[in-house]
Amino acid sequence: MTIRIPARIATRIAGHVAAVLLLLAAAAPAAAQPVHHDLELSLDPAARRIEATDRLTLPPGRHELRLLPALAVAEAVLDGRPLAVERRGDLLRLTVPAGAGPVTLRYGGTLDALDPSGGTGRPMAGAEGAYLPGLAGWLPSVGEEPPTWRLSVRVPAPFLAVATGRLVEEETGPGGYHAVFAEDRTVEEPSLFAGVWTVTERREGALRLRAYLHPEQAPLAEPYLELTARAVDRYAARIGDYPFDGFSIVSGALPVGLGFPGLTYIGRQVLPLPFIRDQSLTHEILHNWWGNGVRVGEGGNWSEGLTTYMADYAAAEDRGPDAARAMRLDWLRDYAALPAGRDRPLTEFRGKTHDASQVVGYGKAAMVFHMIRNDIGEAAFTEGLRRFWADRRFRDAGWTDLRRAFEQASGRDLSAVFAAWLDRPGAPSLQLAAAKAEGTALHLTLRQEGTPYPLGVPVTVTSSAGEERHVVRLDGREANVTLTVQAPPTAVAVDPAFDLFRRLAPGEAPPILRDVTLDQGSALVIAADGEAGEAARALAARLLEGRTTTVAAEKADPGKPLLLVGTEDAVGRALQMLKLPAPPDAVAGRGSARVWTVRQASGRAALVVAGRDAAALQALLRPLPHYGRQSWLVFDGAKAADRGVWPAGESPLRAVLN
Repeated sequence: MTIRIPARIATRIAGHVAAVLLLLAAAAPAAAQPVHHDLELSLDPAARRIEATDRLTLPPGRHELRLLPALAVAEAVLDGRPLAVERRGDLLRLTVPAGAGPVTLRYGGTLDALDPSGGTGRPMAGAEGAYLPGLAGWLPSVGEEPPTWRLSVRVPAPFLAVATGRLVEEETGPGGYHAVFAEDRTVEEPSLFAGVWTVTERREGALRLRAYLHPEQAPLAEPYLELTARAVDRYAARIGDYPFDGFSIVSGALPVGLGFPGLTYIGRQVLPLPFIRDQSLTHEILHNWWGNGVRVGEGGNWSEGLTTYMADYAAAEDRGPDAARAMRLDWLRDYAALPAGRDRPLTEFRGKTHDASQVVGYGKAAMVFHMIRNDIGEAAFTEGLRRFWADRRFRDAGWTDLRRAFEQASGRDLSAVFAAWLDRPGAPSLQLAAAKAEGTALHLTLRQEGTPYPLGVPVTVTSSAGEERHVVRLDGREANVTLTVQAPPTAVAVDPAFDLFRRLAPGEAPPILRDVTLDQGSALVIAADGEAGEAARALAARLLEGRTTTVAAEKADPGKPLLLVGTEDAVGRALQMLKLPAPPDAVAGRGSARVWTVRQASGRAALVVAGRDAAALQALLRPLPHYGRQSWLVFDGAKAADRGVWPAGESPLRAVLN
């Protein structure tokens, strides 16, 4: 969904799958047909027990299968006879002779307890349910090529179970719940979940839409299913037919948001939050085309950026041009806060591992798609997407495949454009070097620093006739052009709507939290003792990706970004020692905790967090890291009661003409 929400609400499935694939140590010979699992599974979430029988169809040859070490193999049988299996850790080694039938593996064991702190790539279970993601070792994994499968699962009452794939049959009886799911195409391994839910179903033609929600969430079922139906129709009309048999919304015990083929798993606590309905759910639905329907191949993860652009940004466009402009500016502000040492080419992005990777893999990638759409036009952009979907459905794909699809749709050679934006880090810095009006003519000189990017620079000219929009080609370091307008120009602005991915000019980027939290050189000052001091250190560790080395306020280097965390009075004294101003009016005296940014004398950002007491600081542990785009916030407990971004200053990319 991303959901880019608490504790990783928003891991995209493509990034999730890519991360887990790194754990696979399997190598199987090439086969004309895929591996097939016919699995019977007994799952007791409360006891954390799993017992399985997998009839596994494999091509002839020697195979390495990955299975969790906690799951013991009780029996391996081939054609009615015991099959020798060598086990080393999580690897099972076995040989299948030519002409043999399926291998039957019987195995079982105890799963880890539900706990998101160790990541979401491992099976877990407990009294609240079970979480068994694909490619996580609860099913014997064979190589990287996705299998086909049939999964029969039983869980005791009061639990229900849901898996990716097509729901074939289900029944509830005195002994609990039984269901069969299947996938006949090479999509990915099954993912399986269990919980104590109420199920609401809606049929949309051949599609089965379901909400597996906890009882207190019952009012969400119908509006969420209605939103799902509308989103599926919208994306299918633009891209192509929805690729699965249905879509399920699953309320999970883990405080995360994850996408899977035909299913999204959203933490119980965050599912009711407005941003799930307004943005995250549609993002996850679209991932059924990008990331699940077309898988991420070599050369970088394109699916997060494309999904962000077609779901999150499209929702902003629906709200109007101001909302769309604000989202583009958010992406550029994020990038302005990214230290050069943490910047990476898009071809190196695999999935979100921290905020720095999200800035590139989501924001920059989405801006690249925005620029491509502006360059080749809406019709060619949509046709390129449809071609890409038709050509790569249920196959791996990379940026090169996207480029070819857009080239075919537009009749343009886009190799230089893609190379410039994908293969190297960085972004252009624009300069309005000169602007002179002569009658209805406007003479402009535009420049960009460093290795040039191929740019179509939007220029807005104001005159008594209104505003006129022009596009100036800037493919080298400098362009000198003369624009003819309807009346003598009075003002000019370069890229005023932020349609280009670029480094914001001075004055366009007020300080935000990420100016400090993304910089691994930020200094840390703790202004609290005792329990409050411990809470301040814990919060600092969350904001600074685990770093907790502190410095005394009087010894802090003003040439570095600064994080100051503590209680109100102690923070006030530290501000005086640091020669920083008192809390601004927007936050002063408000809430149980106040957060704000300010520029130090050196121009580097300082981030100040002042809580009433230890409890006020502890309440910020979960929510505060998710407000990196803000300049200031006021909290009442864990709730952000108010927030905002400081006004931008004067931009050197604007000029008033005499």
